[in-house]
Amino acid sequence: MFLCVHKSIRPALARAASSGAGLTAEQRAFFDKNGYLHIQGALSHETCDKLRARAAHHLSEFDPSSKSIFSSKHQTRYSDAYFLSSGPGIHCFFEEDAVDEAGNVTVPLPLAINKIGHNLHSLDPAFKEVSFSSNVKGILKALGYKAPVVPQSMYIFKQPSIGGEVGAHQDGTYLFTEPQSVVGLWWALEDCTTTNGCLYGVPGSHLTTPVVQHFRRTKPFEGKEDFSNVDGPLLETVPPTKPEFDLTGGEPILTKKGDLVLLHHSFVHYSYANTSPNSRHAYAIHVVESHETEYPKTNWLQFPKDMPFPRVY
Repeated sequence: MFLCVHKSIRPALARAASSGAGLTAEQRAFFDKNGYLHIQGALSHETCDKLRARAAHHLSEFDPSSKSIFSSKHQTRYSDAYFLSSGPGIHCFFEEDAVDEAGNVTVPLPLAINKIGHNLHSLDPAFKEVSFSSNVKGILKALGYKAPVVPQSMYIFKQPSIGGEVGAHQDGTYLFTEPQSVVGLWWALEDCTTTNGCLYGVPGSHLTTPVVQHFRRTKPFEGKEDFSNVDGPLLETVPPTKPEFDLTGGEPILTKKGDLVLLHHSFVHYSYANTSPNSRHAYAIHVVESHETEYPKTNWLQFPKDMPFPRVY
């Protein structure tokens, strides 16, 4: 296993740009070279706290009887209707270590949830405001997007003591377009350190490590969810064998509360389990281009036929 190092990944190039200003030429060059970009102070502490309060609200309305576990240890998701139907909704997913073999929750519910997904950006006003802000628009324009849309958002808890490891992966495995256009925006809502499960990444890996594995539906989506005629697994990873990533250059991305990290779809990144007494909350969206770009029906995440992905601009 790759050993944790305490040398921080290169620091952010600049503070967050003024409202709607996008990226500087230096920031764009850094992203193109390294596959990620760390921008300090993208959100105010007040906004971070507001998002945390909204996440707590959604947890208070969660019915544990509809539980589903998000498994990141082996880069798989449980192939169930609850997960597939979470695309246009707001669903909660348990930490693996918060549920015993009999399915019983072993820790207090607020500490048992791994994440909330996947349509906070449309259905919750606080998350919508962040996801479609002038700063997000400016960044995407600086990256060359013509008609970007947001298929997915996630609130990630990384719970104290049980927050699971997220193995090395590329975002382009889990969402893809033709041609590929996925970019991730990840906001730290708390300080992220090497002890509470901060992001790690391999600078430049997006230039040397093409995406070769895809997580997808076994049956293409035809406008509405219908699992009644599906025989066998609902989801599959193709090819099934996970690629071996070279993590020798991996370094921690030490973000402060309110910082933003941009992630190229091929950038190899990961995080270790949170064994500390401190949580590591974060909010993330994934954006894709809709201009002259196809979003395959085999992508796991789909909205109903009459519910298009929301446009950023």
